[in-house]
Amino acid sequence: MTEEKKILKHNWRWLSPLISLTVDLFLLNLSFIAAILIRAGNLEPYRGYTKPLVFFNFMFFVFSLGLGIYRSRYNLSLKELRFSYKRLVIYLALSTMAFLYIIKKGQFYSRAIVLITFFLFYILLELSHSLLKKLQHRLIKKGRIGQKTIVIGSGKWSFTFFREISALFGGFFQAAGYVREENKKKDRVYEKLKDNIIGTVGQFAELVEKYRPDMVFIASDTMEIDKYNTVYEICKKNKIRLKMISSRVGSVLSNSRIRDVSGVSLVMEEWREKSRKFNSYVKRVFDLLFLAFITPLILPLGILIAVSIKLTSRGPVFFKQARSLYEGGAEFEFYKFRSMYRGAEARKEELSGENEAGGALFKIKKDPRITPFGKIIRKLSLDELPQFINVLKGEMSIVGPRPLPVKDFAKLHEESMGANLDWHKQRGGVKPGITGLWQISGRSNISFEDMLYLDLYYVEHQSIFFDLEILFETIPAVLFGKGAY
Repeated sequence: MTEEKKILKHNWRWLSPLISLTVDLFLLNLSFIAAILIRAGNLEPYRGYTKPLVFFNFMFFVFSLGLGIYRSRYNLSLKELRFSYKRLVIYLALSTMAFLYIIKKGQFYSRAIVLITFFLFYILLELSHSLLKKLQHRLIKKGRIGQKTIVIGSGKWSFTFFREISALFGGFFQAAGYVREENKKKDRVYEKLKDNIIGTVGQFAELVEKYRPDMVFIASDTMEIDKYNTVYEICKKNKIRLKMISSRVGSVLSNSRIRDVSGVSLVMEEWREKSRKFNSYVKRVFDLLFLAFITPLILPLGILIAVSIKLTSRGPVFFKQARSLYEGGAEFEFYKFRSMYRGAEARKEELSGENEAGGALFKIKKDPRITPFGKIIRKLSLDELPQFINVLKGEMSIVGPRPLPVKDFAKLHEESMGANLDWHKQRGGVKPGITGLWQISGRSNISFEDMLYLDLYYVEHQSIFFDLEILFETIPAVLFGKGAY
């Protein structure tokens, strides 16, 4: 590969969002000018719309950050992107109309100009993103960008997995072939993969030398990492990304916020490893600034909730529990507003047969231990407010994986997935959080395995922009109470 091709391949993740952002901002302002010409026949009214112009340009950046449209969008298919920029146009149009209503004060602002602006903007977005995707497909075909991939696994799950990511990521991941596992008791090759088998695990070093992959996926049923030590060492030596994907995971791959394949990262991109320490410092500064901003808003509400808890049921205001991110990890005292009757923890064993969650989670939709007032604050996630104390103490962050009750980790050993727990420790790559991908993706409605994979994806891709996106999406999740019980 020439030096020019290498530069394009390694920097496309930054170039694509930058090109798209610049073009989209230009098209937004072009749509506004065109709307004035269509409505007025000339540009004379343009000066009177300075405030709305500044407002929707500013809100374009706010909503772009909140929706994560330009975060790692380089490898998504057009279908996946369309969902995001439809929301962008709707939010921009509604917020601009509201802004014009607030500032009108006798001055006339044409609603038709606003509606035409955002109608044209959406049409131009469809056109520009389609053209950019065509350019990307051409570059992929020429080998200038994309990820050449080897999949370890020759069963039906391996075929299904790669077909799904090919659809989700618009062909960005290209299969060089599939590798058969020799040590399987039932070493059967799925019918549709027979012509795509390029070798066995024992030949992996030679296959890497021959195909020069950028990415290796292990499509695993058991998640036993130790079985692939040789593969790990070869990938690490050659700086090849290595991920293990479980067939137990259902909805994670199709989650709209996943911009890269979620899985257990065994060999991560070097630049991500180097940026982790810097991200942790930025994250702590962000947490403290967020606390300074939100404390005057939530303190009166917290006092009101505390008084209401005391008046409606016997027991302490706060519920305290030892929690950690993974078995054997650092433990801390976790705070919540008490939403259950006194002695609720003692009844947990009694109700274990009604548990509707798996893994180290305990969830019952109609939990008899919850007080009437507790149901209200749980539905609105107001019972989580005391965790800002944990954030202030440095034990938690605003955004991050959910800490789990220490004593519930024993449940993992009672289930088949507990055979190998080493990969769970990757959740400890960041501090636990008040909100995270799990909370905005369905919360109690998703499985324990899916929650873990969402957490691992977050740990790998954590950045201040990703945190802002999760916070933005937390607002509707809290207001509608989806998956909260």
